[in-house]
Amino acid sequence: MAEKKKSFSLQRMISNDKSLIVVALLLAVLVWIVVSLNIGTDETKTITINAPITLSDELSQQMGMQYYTLQDNVELSVTLSGPKYVIGQVTEDDLSVKFDTTNVNRAGAQTIPILVTNKSKTLDFEVTSTYPSAIDAYFDVAATKTYDLYLNYDADAVADGYMFGTPVMSEDRVVVNGPNTYIEKLEQLSVNVDLSDREPLTEAYNTDCEIEFVGLGAEARYLTVTSRNDTATPISTVNVTLPVLKVTDLPVAVNFEDMPADLPEDALDIKYSVRQLHVGVLNNANISSAIVGTIPFSSLYTGTNTFYFKASDVQGVTLLDEDVKDISVEVTVASDYQVVKVPLAAADVEVDNVPEGYTATVKSVDFTNVWIIAPNGTAVTAADLSAECDLSAAAEDGTYPVELTVNNNSCWIYGAYNATVALSAND
Repeated sequence: MAEKKKSFSLQRMISNDKSLIVVALLLAVLVWIVVSLNIGTDETKTITINAPITLSDELSQQMGMQYYTLQDNVELSVTLSGPKYVIGQVTEDDLSVKFDTTNVNRAGAQTIPILVTNKSKTLDFEVTSTYPSAIDAYFDVAATKTYDLYLNYDADAVADGYMFGTPVMSEDRVVVNGPNTYIEKLEQLSVNVDLSDREPLTEAYNTDCEIEFVGLGAEARYLTVTSRNDTATPISTVNVTLPVLKVTDLPVAVNFEDMPADLPEDALDIKYSVRQLHVGVLNNANISSAIVGTIPFSSLYTGTNTFYFKASDVQGVTLLDEDVKDISVEVTVASDYQVVKVPLAAADVEVDNVPEGYTATVKSVDFTNVWIIAPNGTAVTAADLSAECDLSAAAEDGTYPVELTVNNNSCWIYGAYNATVALSAND
């Protein structure tokens, strides 16, 4: 009976051992599969990185040149190879990107290889390919030059009876930076306004225009244009305004300075050598006459006074009469006006705007009488005059103009008057 029990127990042990063996075999197969999946055949992975372009400054210093590229960064597609569990951990920070300039030994356009390598100290993988594998760069001596901008437009693109005025550009001169070779080849910079699809213009036209490089083709891509006032910010366009003027004839006129308030209309007779000017003028400028200049009343004496003006100095219009150069104006003071001579001394001159801490003294004047133009029979005395000397306008020699006024609104003072003023510090 005991032997039977012993035999049964042995059978159970053998049966249990077989089960363990089967389980062990299954676990071994599972471990083998897992390990094979992770450390078996290498896998590949592609990542995209955006790398700043940095070429060797040492190279630039040694060769006395700078490098020029068309971009500040390059987007790289990098393919990696390695165990799956390693590849899954690789990031952009595990890659080293360098631009190989070892073969750069001359000026000109050259292709610079891009070298991407593994810089990780813990991950074992290889870089199998990089796209793009190189960048284009141009090496040359750096140059800077200032150019005028030449404006081109169709001068006939206006309606009948109109013309273009003087164009206005946001920049008329610019600074160009880039390779010396290309700057030397650059003939000029131009700005072209396209008016081909416009109706004939009657109003000003404003637009932004591209800056074009005359004398260069694709090489112009290496040049940078900036404003003269801001050489750090590149520009590619300028703003252009083309004023449109109406062509018309305007009567000639002059302005009078310090005209007496009660001066009769027939007190002056005015004659012009040219009665009207052929001009171009803005529609909304509200200009009804061509003002050739200003005549101070202090320059008008009894009889005929002649003044000369340049036609080109007329403001607010574009002169179209090429033959008209000078315009003379005759101003005749009516015969019912007389010259009155009024004595005036240095003591009669008041001083204004004396510096704080000083006392001003009128030492002398360059006149003994003041000349007054007044209607016949009008009496004017020193009591009717006021004389002031303004020290706010600095004068190194101590001589200042004297401003004279007369309290009779039908009279005016003729000529210019000056006083010498001394300053003394107050105790």
